[in-house]
Amino acid sequence: MNAAGRALTWPDGLRAEMALPFALWRTLDLIDGTRDAAEVARLAGLSAPELRRKLHEAQGWITRAEDHQRPVTDEAARQVTQCLTQVVGPVAELMVEEILEDLGGAATLSALLSGLTAELTPEQTGRFAGHLRSQGLA
Repeated sequence: MNAAGRALTWPDGLRAEMALPFALWRTLDLIDGTRDAAEVARLAGLSAPELRRKLHEAQGWITRAEDHQRPVTDEAARQVTQCLTQVVGPVAELMVEEILEDLGGAATLSALLSGLTAELTPEQTGRFAGHLRSQGLA
């Protein structure tokens, strides 16, 4: 966070189209490049430590969003397969391989997860999302 009296800016990497929890956007929307941290905290009804926590939380969401746009690594594919296996069993490996093959060079984590969830029931999607969250992938 910037020093007291200096204008507060959005965390690095934050873009207006990013999906963040409403409670975070409500605070981040007050950051306009002219208000300092004390003014943003006051307008948001937060203490300085609470504002720092919100900015730290936003950075975590930004990091995850950026990770979702990167090409799928072998490690990410392994983690996704592991999470999916807990929902659909051993067929998960085949599902992941097929989606990655369909995506070709454009395989991002976001595209992989979208392709997989399109093949799941709503109940399975909820369970899959829970496993992904536990691994820091969602």
